[in-house]
Amino acid sequence: MSWPHRIFANQFTDFELKLLRVFRAVVDCGGFSPAEVELGLTKSAISKHVSDLEIRLGVRLCDRGRSGFALTPEGKVVYDSTTQLLMALEEFRSQVNSFHSELVGAVYIGFIENLATNEDLLLHQILSDYVRAHPGLTLKFIIGAGSEIDRAVQERRLHIGVSMVSDRSTKVFSIPAMNENSYLYCGRDHELYGAEDSAITNDWLTRCALVQHGYSAAETRLITELDLKPMATSHQTEGILFLVLAGRHIGFLPSHVAKPWEAIGAIRAIRPSEIRKQTEIAIKAQRASLGNPIVRSFLAIARKRIKERKLASSDYSRSDGGDKGANHAKGAFNAVTATSTGLEIADLTVSSRGSAPVLTQELRSEASSSGVVR
Repeated sequence: MSWPHRIFANQFTDFELKLLRVFRAVVDCGGFSPAEVELGLTKSAISKHVSDLEIRLGVRLCDRGRSGFALTPEGKVVYDSTTQLLMALEEFRSQVNSFHSELVGAVYIGFIENLATNEDLLLHQILSDYVRAHPGLTLKFIIGAGSEIDRAVQERRLHIGVSMVSDRSTKVFSIPAMNENSYLYCGRDHELYGAEDSAITNDWLTRCALVQHGYSAAETRLITELDLKPMATSHQTEGILFLVLAGRHIGFLPSHVAKPWEAIGAIRAIRPSEIRKQTEIAIKAQRASLGNPIVRSFLAIARKRIKERKLASSDYSRSDGGDKGANHAKGAFNAVTATSTGLEIADLTVSSRGSAPVLTQELRSEASSSGVVR
């Protein structure tokens, strides 16, 4: 088949840009059907957009059919070039935004799943402050697995990501925010359900099938220490919960996710005083985006809230004789040693400008040294 050439001969319009955005979303989602929700378009409409783009470029961008979705070599080049183009547009928008006191445009924020039910309301407060400070911004909110959020931050498809502390990345700027405690659970029909904790030995646990999170380094260490036997894997907490409820697997669940199911007796924690997984959650941004006022403001607001909480915990510690408050502060802010290895903890100073705090010269200097000059 020969392709007619209508490549962007005279001008690059919003329509061509829309086609490129659709194509990029299809690639990011892994196919036409998964992209329907992301784009708010039907599969047939998405297919037509991609076909129109192929006609304009004169190349076939992807193979689709019974064998699945796959990029052609030309499609890979177009995808990479589209990413660079959209990043350049974001840089342009960032520079224009710096002229104005009120930020406008879209901000893309990604959270790992199940944070909304966490009883620690820090992230809720940060979001509230940010929206109140910048009413002109449109929020594009995405929920995904930790690996998806981290990759999207590194590729600058997200302005802000909130996910687990991971290995040090020179591309990513991180601020530790909060800890999430998880415990080992079994369902009502599991053999461990009716046993006393004192009777549940490590040997017994070893004989039980475990459903494992696909991305948790802290969980991997516990599996090794307890000699647990993973027989299933899920990258989403809901998958872990499903299998635990089914009664044939044990698995680690965040306490706030497990709480309503524990309340009705559907699941129970196993040796919670001894077996606990602590996951540190961090707020992340791509270093190359630190010069963007949209990103700077979010990080400043987050840091301000975190500092306020630390001060409140310190005050509580002094008023309560030291022990209880100090333990509370330690639980809220100290990372598990193994999970905090290599994490860069940013010492961001905060000043006030209008209604929203902004990062001061310290972060701007770091942004410049990272190749972002404003």
